[in-house]
Amino acid sequence: MLNADEWKAQVVADGQTLCPACWSGNLTMGACAVGALTVHQEYVCEDCQYEFSALFGLVGGYPGQLAQ
Repeated sequence: MLNADEWKAQVVADGQTLCPACWSGNLTMGACAVGALTVHQEYVCEDCQYEFSALFGLVGGYPGQLAQ
């Protein structure tokens, strides 16, 4: 199993979220919480049943679309 830093690097490199236990992309998304600059997403891997969550940082926006 990947540690958090290895998993993060792999997700960024691949451009998709994969199960850190078995590398499957067959994931079901659960609860999601959106903050001002973050997204917390829960996942369940349908192949190995591993449950995990991820915290993503929002790094950009479109001009005119950001709240004042």
